[in-house]
Formats: sequence, structure tokens, C-alpha cells
Amino acid sequence: MWALFTGWLSGNALRLTAWCAAALAVLTVLFGARQAGRNAERVDNLLQQTKNMRKANAIQDKNRHTLADGDAAKRLRDKWSRD
Repeated sequence: MWALFTGWLSGNALRLTAWCAAALAVLTVLFGARQAGRNAERVDNLLQQTKNMRKANAIQDKNRHTLADGDAAKRLRDKWSRD
């Protein structure tokens, strides 16, 4: 049995090596595409987070310029008090 296997392997070693190399190349391409998709999603999330931070900072800056000290607390107290 072992002699049959080694005889087949020695006759087809080059062909087997070529098939393994082709399979490895396909797997490498698929893995690279998967990683590229993950990186693109990560970049999109970071851009959206940056956009949201800029909006929040703009609102805070506007409130700092238009509200006097204590006005925000007074508005919250007036809106949420039970009186």
C-alpha cells in the first residue's frame, strides 16, 4: 500500500505542487479582499465619527457664544422641574 502511494506521489509530485500553489494563490487573494473590505468599513466608520464630532463641537461652540453662564442649567431646571 505504501509503495503504491509513494509511486503515485513521485509520478504526480509536480502536478500536486502546482495545484497546491494555485489553491494558495486563490486563498491569498480572497483573504486580501476580505481585509480590504474590513479596512474600508473601518475608514467609513471613522469618517462618520469625525463628522459627528464636528457637529457636536459646532453646537457646543454655538451654545458657548449665545448662552450666558448658568443659562443651560436654568433651561434644564425649568423644563424638567415638577413645580
